[in-house]
Amino acid sequence: MTGPVLGIDLGTTTTIASVIRDGIPEVIPVEGGSRFLIPSVVHFGENGEVLSVGTEAKKQKLPSPTRTVFSIKRIIGRTFSHPDTEVALMRFPFPIVEGSNDSVLLTIGRKSYSPQEVSSFVLQKAIEYAHRHLGEPTDRVVITVPANFNEAQRRATQNAGKLAGLDVLRIINEPTAAALAYGFGNTANERIAVYDLGGGTFDMTILETRNKVLDVLSTGGNSFLGGDDVDNAILEYLVYDVEKKFGIRVMDHPSVLNTLAAQTEELKIALSRNDRVKTILRRLIPGDSRGGDYSIDLTSDLLNQLATPIVKKTFDICDRTLEEAHLKAKDIDAVIMVGGATKMPLVQREVLRYFGKEPCAGIETELVVSMGAAILAQSLEGSYEEDSPVLLDVTPLALGVGSVGDHLEILIDKNETLPVERTNIFTNAYDDQETVKIRIYQGEGNKKSEALLMGEMTLSGLRKAPRGMLHIEVRFELDTNGVLHVNARDKDTGQRQHIELNILGLSLEDQEIMVIINDLKDDADPADPEKETA
Repeated sequence: MTGPVLGIDLGTTTTIASVIRDGIPEVIPVEGGSRFLIPSVVHFGENGEVLSVGTEAKKQKLPSPTRTVFSIKRIIGRTFSHPDTEVALMRFPFPIVEGSNDSVLLTIGRKSYSPQEVSSFVLQKAIEYAHRHLGEPTDRVVITVPANFNEAQRRATQNAGKLAGLDVLRIINEPTAAALAYGFGNTANERIAVYDLGGGTFDMTILETRNKVLDVLSTGGNSFLGGDDVDNAILEYLVYDVEKKFGIRVMDHPSVLNTLAAQTEELKIALSRNDRVKTILRRLIPGDSRGGDYSIDLTSDLLNQLATPIVKKTFDICDRTLEEAHLKAKDIDAVIMVGGATKMPLVQREVLRYFGKEPCAGIETELVVSMGAAILAQSLEGSYEEDSPVLLDVTPLALGVGSVGDHLEILIDKNETLPVERTNIFTNAYDDQETVKIRIYQGEGNKKSEALLMGEMTLSGLRKAPRGMLHIEVRFELDTNGVLHVNARDKDTGQRQHIELNILGLSLEDQEIMVIINDLKDDADPADPEKETA
């Protein structure tokens, strides 16, 4: 299929699509052209069928909390055993269960869905709006991800696009897309900081521009830190206040908890615009002799008090990211703010205080990422390739293999320029060994206990040889999407080795999708006929 190429910001709370028309980024309108944000929410029926996506689905969060899925980006590509998933189990009203290979599944009615499938429904909605607005179909996209997304999260995002029937041309980091939207790379040499605080994730990225080259120096972040955490802090305060006033345990009354949770985002937005907000919830407490009405006065000072510990965590990440770039805040020439949570006055004040300069203005913070993705999408199309800046992104996490004890042998360091590849030699530990298993980790330390077990690679069908006499050369390659490809050969015979790469958190079905994608890429790469992708 032909047609325009879209840039899609697949966000935790909202999803936005953009396209380039007449050389200018244009955000795809939704809901009759009056809005641009698609809530990343899917509502299911009692039997598990999809009933609505986006705005209509969001309206069902209160009446049907167990069948309305939101903020799924927080657990996409996560293992079920990951601490972030444990937090999600406590916070989300919809059921989350363990799938195959330590993956995450949602059980809705009679059906089970992976986070990737839920995300694919949101992507399909974005494509539907684009078709309606553009008057022609398209299935080619560039999708953005947080800069600190790991291997499984990036693959899962690619899979979501595949499940939506899309040709995902590229995965681009959200801060890099934001810098593109502001035209950096076409300007004079500058050092740029991108402070990206969205609904569920935070990224801090330092870039340097020179002669149309946009070079990422360092990146850091937390994929479970964002505006949703402020919402949860407000919810905890409301729960405390209700329990104190009515003498009940809110956790024993799901309807009360869901009603309070439905108010938190609106309260955050209202307190970001007003000094004081009064809320009245009629008949909140069932069976209460006083009628069960609940009212509370909230102030912007209280919001700041609740949000300050969360915002402070973002600047701890800023400190580390600047240090990794060997820079200080005063060395930054321009600051870009991205994400809906940056609309909070507290965040704006703290960013100004930290960097000592006003952030760039002119583009809505929630729209800038999709616009940058559209610019990259168009450049991949070749329409104005000569004017397109060159992107040099980096590895968000170090990649290594497990060694003796707690030691981790780092193969690819954090913040290395993509694409990057490294080769390592593995041997047999005993005579006639036919299989070698290698555990692969991602993280920032050189200890396994400080890193995340990404998965396991198995080399099988090895030729029989005395202990230590095999020399299997394994090449690890992180492509421009930050996705890992592995191939191996017997260094002595030149024979390619069979590899199985099991990424934890991705079910067998997900990994089969990646095999199909990688096989297609291999077939299209005549320059390297010996290449085998795991």
